[in-house]
Amino acid sequence: MSDYVVELDNVHAGYLPGVNILNGANLTAAKGELIGIIGPNGAGKSTMLKAIFGQVKIREGAVRLNGEEITGLRANKLVAKGVGFVPQTNNVFPSLTVAENFQMGGYQRPKAVAERTDFVMSIFPDLAKRGINTRAGSLSGGERQMVAMGRALMMDPYVLLLDEPSAGLSPSRQDEAFLRVSEINKAGVTTIMVEQNARRCLQICDRGYVLDQGRDAYTGTGRDLLNDPKVIGLYLGTLGT
Repeated sequence: MSDYVVELDNVHAGYLPGVNILNGANLTAAKGELIGIIGPNGAGKSTMLKAIFGQVKIREGAVRLNGEEITGLRANKLVAKGVGFVPQTNNVFPSLTVAENFQMGGYQRPKAVAERTDFVMSIFPDLAKRGINTRAGSLSGGERQMVAMGRALMMDPYVLLLDEPSAGLSPSRQDEAFLRVSEINKAGVTTIMVEQNARRCLQICDRGYVLDQGRDAYTGTGRDLLNDPKVIGLYLGTLGT
C-alpha cells in the first residue's frame, strides 16, 4: 500500500491531438489531507482533476490510487474504486429530488444509500432543513453545490475531487462552501480542490500546489504559500481576496 492516496507522476495530458495542457504535472495527497490547487486561468487546474478522473487523454506519466495505477480508467470504474468527482457546472440532476440525486450517486452500492444519506445530511444541515424530497432544480446555487458534493460522497470515496466549489456563489455562500469542504475533510475524506479564490483556499488546505503552464510551479503548506512573496506577487495579487 502506498503512502499516498493519490499520486500524479510527471503527467502530460491534453484534449486535442498534439496540444498538452499538463506538461509534467506532479501531485501527491496523503490519507486525510486537504490539497488546494491554485493558479492563473488556463494553467491546467481543472485538467489536473480531470486527469485523475479519466476525463482527459494522458499521453505520458501515471496516476495512482493507493499505489495502484488508474491512468485512463473509465469514470464508473474510478467511482467503484473510491474516487468522487464534483464538476464545476451541471453537477446535479435538476428534475430529481435531493434523495433521488443521492440514490444516483450510490447506485453501485444501493444497500448503503440510507446510511450514507444520514452521513451526508449530518454534514449539510441546511440541506436537511430544505427537505430530502425537494427538487434539486428549485434549490439555490449554494444548496445545489451541497447536493453535488453529497452525491459524490454516497460511495464513501477515498478521495473527493472538487472543481471550484465556490464558483458563482455569493460571498457568504462561498464561506459556507469552504466550511463544508473542511467538514468533509475532517470526516476523514482526502480532498483535492481546485479554486479561483486562492487566498481562501490556502487558508483551509493542508498543502497547496500553484500551477503555471501545466506544471506545478510551487508547492508547500497553505500557510507557507500564503506568505511566500513570489506567490503573493505572481498569483495572490490577482487571484481572489
